[in-house]
Amino acid sequence: MTYILLAFFLLEGSMLQAQQQRSVSVKINVPGMQCDVCKKRVEDVLRFEDGVAKYVAYPKSRYILVSFVQDRTNIEILKTAVANAGFDADDVTANEDAYRRLPTPCKKPEDGGTHKRN
Repeated sequence: MTYILLAFFLLEGSMLQAQQQRSVSVKINVPGMQCDVCKKRVEDVLRFEDGVAKYVAYPKSRYILVSFVQDRTNIEILKTAVANAGFDADDVTANEDAYRRLPTPCKKPEDGGTHKRN
């Protein structure tokens, strides 16, 4: 019985380690994210993405760090989710309809936004 329990715990530990190895962290540049309103919109969309384990948005630096399980999602899906919130994400352009629905301050200056773009 002791050997069975020991084998069970070793197997469970190796399975947990295998799961952790499939988790990846990436940085996604979001040049339009510049305030807390922008941050909340990006975080809200990531909150519902399958496979996302953790995310932190840095609006002043204009990027997000996302940890996700590779078996459940990938970086392209995450970039598309951010684009569907109305923001460019690395090489993925913002969804036009979502961009139009952004509050005016979160838009580009040429569209009436109040944030300065660097």
